[in-house]
Amino acid sequence: MSKNTKKGFLSVEASIFVPMFVIAVLTFGYLIKVAAASENIMHVMVDEARRLSMYSYNIPIAPLFEGRVEGRLLEEAKDLHEAKVDSMNYLYKYKGKDDLIGFRVNSRVKIKLPIIFYDGVDLTDTLFFRAFTGREFTPEDMGFADMDDEDPRLVWVFPVAGERYHEEGCGYINVAARQGVLNASIKKTYKPCTLCQAKGVSTGGVIYYFSNSGEVYHTGTCFIVTRYVLSMDEVDAVKKGYTPCSKCT
Repeated sequence: MSKNTKKGFLSVEASIFVPMFVIAVLTFGYLIKVAAASENIMHVMVDEARRLSMYSYNIPIAPLFEGRVEGRLLEEAKDLHEAKVDSMNYLYKYKGKDDLIGFRVNSRVKIKLPIIFYDGVDLTDTLFFRAFTGREFTPEDMGFADMDDEDPRLVWVFPVAGERYHEEGCGYINVAARQGVLNASIKKTYKPCTLCQAKGVSTGGVIYYFSNSGEVYHTGTCFIVTRYVLSMDEVDAVKKGYTPCSKCT
């Protein structure tokens, strides 16, 4: 075999394997980036969970918690394209254990993996813990299957003026405003109300919106928001003295 032929083989091999090697190295680096983002997400979740647990003994509801977590994630985890708190359950009871708190964060890391041509990686992190309410509690092991089994049944109540709890589709709550936290999802769907200057509400602030009608969100002082509803676990609603709505339950 001539020297020129050998050089030709080497050139062909280099043209095949060098790009593959470079792609593999880049992919490994991107995966390290994803792992770092996941660690950062869990750090924020645990830190905010610790804060919420400390003050939960005198906080009946925590409407600002989701906005705080989402705001910190987008601020501190620079590689995140989006972050959304999902399935937030506050001070609920499950299998004899009370004062439990649980939430899930769905996020997306904005990177491009050259080997599979993805422009981002979706992550889901879940955290369950117990509030520091001062009640005696004997812990038992809870497996992953128990964590995902049977989420608490949510109902809707009028916290300012109301004595009943309602189903999601009840006609009474369909026309009422819902209290929420201003986040990226709300901003995408609704515009700030010009009558009450809702554009002055910062991310994480409490706002009110009509989920079945309307295109804007409002402040609590807006004259359009005469009544609003909140969701909570049915067990908690009963503890607080609410009774079932005769129309929907």
